Amino acid sequence: MGDVLTRDPEVPKRTSAARERILATADRLFYDEGVQAVGIQRIIAEAGVTRVTLYRHFPSKDDLVAAYLERRSAYDHAQIDGIIESHRDDPRGALSELATALTRDDFGSLRRGCPFINASAEFTGSHVARVMAREIRSWVTEQIAGLLRALDHADPRGTAEQLMMVRTGAVVSGSLDANDHLSEDFVRCWERLIDAGLPAAPR
Repeated sequence: MGDVLTRDPEVPKRTSAARERILATADRLFYDEGVQAVGIQRIIAEAGVTRVTLYRHFPSKDDLVAAYLERRSAYDHAQIDGIIESHRDDPRGALSELATALTRDDFGSLRRGCPFINASAEFTGSHVARVMAREIRSWVTEQIAGLLRALDHADPRGTAEQLMMVRTGAVVSGSLDANDHLSEDFVRCWERLIDAGLPAAPR
């Protein structure tokens, strides 16, 4: 029967210890080894569940991939929403905190790079991994653009896109390069891109 289980759109998502165990196992294996390299039977064995249990919660491997990326996306949403909320009247401070949060929380934990980029690179076309990667990246970019607009930045759209490029490059660099100054290099570049388009301070 292989790794692909029959999809049944009527099977509801369920919250249970077994589901969380399956998802935590998939999260670890998919991130560490790649989505296509990890078979359903391996996840079943390491999660300590039956095939029927996995099928009940995730009717296909693509459903499990989607849940894995949803889990990662939820973390990003919570982190960014929290930063923006805590700097509600300080969009410039929020932008700086977005950079420092990445250096503080992500460079160490994302040892194999961005999970969305990694997963989407394994597939083509409209696969769920690529769709979800585009969705989260578009959402983050729009949050950055919104903060730039609040500062009357000269080019909020273009600068938000550039900041995302820098962020992506920094995460990749963190997983591949031996740059002992990665955090300071990243923050300096991030801040310069923002400052270049801000209105001049009144004299």
